[in-house]
Amino acid sequence: MGKGYYHFCTDGFKDGNLFNSVAQFAFGMILMGMITVLFPIKIYVFTLMPNHIHIILSGTGANCLEAFDYLKRKLSARLKRDGFNPLPEDYWFKLTRITSPDQMKSEILYVLRNPLEKGLAIVGGYLWGSGWLYYSDFSKVMDSIPGKQMSVREQRKLLGGHDPVPEKWQFHSFLGLHPSYYVDTSLVMKLFPEAKDLQIALVKDYELFFQIASRLGEICEFNKAEQESIVSQTLQKRFDGRSLHSLSEEDKGKLAIVLNREFGFTSYQISTNIFIKERVVRQLLGSKELR
Repeated sequence: MGKGYYHFCTDGFKDGNLFNSVAQFAFGMILMGMITVLFPIKIYVFTLMPNHIHIILSGTGANCLEAFDYLKRKLSARLKRDGFNPLPEDYWFKLTRITSPDQMKSEILYVLRNPLEKGLAIVGGYLWGSGWLYYSDFSKVMDSIPGKQMSVREQRKLLGGHDPVPEKWQFHSFLGLHPSYYVDTSLVMKLFPEAKDLQIALVKDYELFFQIASRLGEICEFNKAEQESIVSQTLQKRFDGRSLHSLSEEDKGKLAIVLNREFGFTSYQISTNIFIKERVVRQLLGSKELR
């Protein structure tokens, strides 16, 4: 796979978490910076989830493989040192090439939305990633220690090895490494020219989130408020903005199929959102007439 843009996603760790503490998350933040130093990779967006990692980056497929090998080795050693199960030999990653601006926007939103979908934070409120960097002045009030002021011993302890540390880097007692030193924010801010463009897309673009989650084999669950918003959006896009109560029984059947196929709604979720008996919904989803 040649040089280009990619969505890099590690496997979920079935025997535990990649990050079990603030210290381990902080270590992960440092590792994100290190792969941009050790390999010809540029990071635009990333999120460290408790048991997997998402990164939007540029480089070659070979660069991504090198970065993964480095991350796997470092994370596994840290887990073992802290008394947790190391990563298995068959631990792997997925790599999706990004070939258009629209796809890039979708992949960016998916990565940034991960903590929101899992209920870990509000928009821009998740520390362990790049989400709070865009359109934010928060980073300006964070106190950090310049890497050049640290001794070689301190650097090796922090990194778990002998990797070189750029002098301009600022290390933070809680966060590990400030991501502004290795994340290029220009791509996100070009694709989403205003802060509200990014914020609205993060909380409203449900369809793309479900599609990418399905591709990656990840579970996508929408809460009740999101389900209601999805129904409302679907009525606007597919049914000329008509109200739910004005739909014919046939159109309600078509709506049920859209909600199931494109958003993963269960028969129970469809039943409670568009007010059809669940038994009837099951029959509709099994019917070929409305497909």
